[in-house]
Amino acid sequence: MRLAVALTLILVSTPGHVQDGPPVDLTGVWSTNSLDTLNNSAWDLEGLLSCRCAIETYEYLRELLEDPANDHLTAQDLIRMTEEHTQQVVLDRLSDFGREYASNYDLADDPAIQCERFGAFRTIVHSDPIVFEMHDDRIVVKGEDLTVDRTVYMDGRGHPGNGSGTVGGHSIGWWEGETLVIETVNLTANLMDDQLAIHNSDQARGVERYSLGANGNVLHMDFTMYDPVMLNAPLTIRRPRVLTPDVELDRAPCEVISGQF
Repeated sequence: MRLAVALTLILVSTPGHVQDGPPVDLTGVWSTNSLDTLNNSAWDLEGLLSCRCAIETYEYLRELLEDPANDHLTAQDLIRMTEEHTQQVVLDRLSDFGREYASNYDLADDPAIQCERFGAFRTIVHSDPIVFEMHDDRIVVKGEDLTVDRTVYMDGRGHPGNGSGTVGGHSIGWWEGETLVIETVNLTANLMDDQLAIHNSDQARGVERYSLGANGNVLHMDFTMYDPVMLNAPLTIRRPRVLTPDVELDRAPCEVISGQF
């Protein structure tokens, strides 16, 4: 069964051709809607209220914002309602095993407490800023703190057929028009997100889709996790970011952050 899954991933995930160069330059530091970026003029109201929420939750948020009957709701109300909505989406999407695993998981066992690097999926949806470094044959994506540095191969290669799992997995990318698509496989089982109480198994596959807004200063990202062990259907998390050239990544080691020195 695992061999069949691996062969399917190889066949499905080969981009098929290599472009001469990227149609869009994503170089720079991109930040989520933290306290440091709330005054950024690139955000619209939906962006200011954005979260690491299911894509269905953004549709729900849009409906809330468009209905005049909800004008009395505060920002705190909307944030609470969207978080509750995503929690329900996740609960409905988890397999029986995934739901049981999440309910029995103790956050005290979070690998980050022991200064272990985030897995690739947790790195993707995390709130910290990320930086894109564009090269001819690859894109390097870096984050802060315990996130993993990721190399996305853009040279047309596929995934290794017998690749062993790692925390960062193996990522390949290609362009669909002006949208960057990244596929990641060969991961070790890990915590996908602590707030959402989701884990990924070693059979998981992730697909990210990045595109720029009209002014080039908003980066839209949809991340879809496919996992036949933890999920009964694919789950897509949306995480928009704005360009923040004045931000520098804080790359302090875990021991400094936690005071273990």
